[in-house]
Amino acid sequence: MRQQWLAWGVKGAVFCLLSLSVLFAQEITSFEIMDNATVGLTVTPFEKWGMAIGDFDRNGYPDIFCLRWKTPGYSRIFSNHNGTFTDITGGSPLEALESKETGTRTTLWVDYDNDGDQDLSISGEKGIYLLRNDNNVFTDISASVGFVGKIPPGFITSWVYTLGGWADYDLDGDLDCVVAQENNKDLYLFRNDQGLFTDVAAQAGLTATVLAAASTLSWMDFDLDGDPDLYSHIHFFRNDNGVFTNVTESMGLGALSDVSQREMFDYDNDGDLDFFKAVGSATTAGTNEVWENRDGVFVNVTADVGLTVSRDRYRSMTIGDFDNDGDKDIFLQLNIDPSLDYLLVNDELESGARAFENVAEFAGISKTGDRKGSAFLDYDMDGFLDIYLPSAEHNHILYHNLADNGANWIGFMLQGVVSNRDAVGSLVAVYTGAKKQICCTVCGNGFVRQDNPYVHFGLGLNTTVDSVVIRWPLGLRQVIADPAINQYHKIIEPEVSKVGDSRTANRMPQTCRLEQNYPNPFNPSTRMVFHLTRSVPVRIEVCDATGRRLITLLNEVRPAGRHELIWDARDARGRKLATGVYFYRVTTPDEAQTKKMILMQ
Repeated sequence: MRQQWLAWGVKGAVFCLLSLSVLFAQEITSFEIMDNATVGLTVTPFEKWGMAIGDFDRNGYPDIFCLRWKTPGYSRIFSNHNGTFTDITGGSPLEALESKETGTRTTLWVDYDNDGDQDLSISGEKGIYLLRNDNNVFTDISASVGFVGKIPPGFITSWVYTLGGWADYDLDGDLDCVVAQENNKDLYLFRNDQGLFTDVAAQAGLTATVLAAASTLSWMDFDLDGDPDLYSHIHFFRNDNGVFTNVTESMGLGALSDVSQREMFDYDNDGDLDFFKAVGSATTAGTNEVWENRDGVFVNVTADVGLTVSRDRYRSMTIGDFDNDGDKDIFLQLNIDPSLDYLLVNDELESGARAFENVAEFAGISKTGDRKGSAFLDYDMDGFLDIYLPSAEHNHILYHNLADNGANWIGFMLQGVVSNRDAVGSLVAVYTGAKKQICCTVCGNGFVRQDNPYVHFGLGLNTTVDSVVIRWPLGLRQVIADPAINQYHKIIEPEVSKVGDSRTANRMPQTCRLEQNYPNPFNPSTRMVFHLTRSVPVRIEVCDATGRRLITLLNEVRPAGRHELIWDARDARGRKLATGVYFYRVTTPDEAQTKKMILMQ
């Protein structure tokens, strides 16, 4: 097995495929380019600007929204039935809406009203829009529900809006939306209250922040504590009970720069979310980087994983296990006419180390030209991820995964009941032997893209799955033992059958229950109590308001039952801390919980 990187060429390609065959017993899978007319992807005569992948009619096949940019025309909706697409845009408000817009910026499928079908949210250079879906008929209801932006004050000529994504930031069971805007120092945070929207950015601490200047925002529960956090190109804001704090420095990511495309995912299957970034310009000194999450602090491991892709300007990226070996791979899409896109295979070496290798040319990734946006999706639902790109010259590029390596897989279609219907914010963990894989569901993946609407895991040569654990958005944990492989499972969130508030009950953890500290506020000490349902390793830490860890109070295995400890308001060096707000966090292998406390000196 290889221990170091070889320069790419024919020799390198053969070496890669041979080494992968040790893991798979077969060569890596390859792609074929589908004929657009054959699969129903008709001509779209406009400049493209990304796409959104969803399942707006809930028929079990991913649909495509192909986004029009600044040229005349209007975006298109392609409904997918059994792997064949149909343009159903006619009669929708899109043509009239986009005729008023110089350029359309972002589009996301979202079931904002929890009625079972996905609606359309759109941002443009002059406004934001929400199109309600009623049996595949779309109606613009933006003004009537309060989903409206403002023209910033002053003499300006541009006030472009960008949807940052949807998430249940306040954990009330419906999806809220964050929006950025040029020439506006504040973000919009539209809280969804049973289908009516109110901008609560000020209450959430999202006014006059560095995030307001970001053209790309994403929701991601990057600390896995159960509530969605926010991050941009180079800034990370942690959500604590609906209030956001900049924790970029404490996460070790203060040195980030020149970020174009980025994604948080568990590249090394150790149960936490790592960070990948691609540079924003071919002319700057930035690099493409992998940052590994080590107990909440990120370390640059680019050299360790052999990431040697050339520095360039990437227009999109997408994450998925295209070869179904159990490791998440990366597709990097360029917009440079003669340049091929990158398909980076995530390979676990015999030594246990990780390595990324570019196999695009040898896997059939061959189209060049003007293309913006990319997404993994299983358009024919055969269990192997395909790739879709909008293209100026080709209208559409659909790479069909030929699935010839013998690997197994499992997939899930999640439906919330007490949580939001799209189940955005779920954490799915698949256990196979000693291996654990995780996937967080999101609505909006960054610049001009919304990825695969289903949860997908490769299993390699494993023929069984021991268990699947789903943490639903409002906290209920559901365990599925020994599920069948090589198929998609539709999983509906269980309802709680007990007296009382079902949402509160659903948020009770399975392994650990953390009580509020007492007294609170406190001086000179406070008591922390937690309950375990089984014997597990437990770590308890205290952090300041920026997320900087001050002291680890506990880091050991504790048995099932009630436990308590006392904190004397001192840090790891024994120094007495000042009056202020602090957070204490308990972490077990299954979950993390955080509570706020106040020290009064």
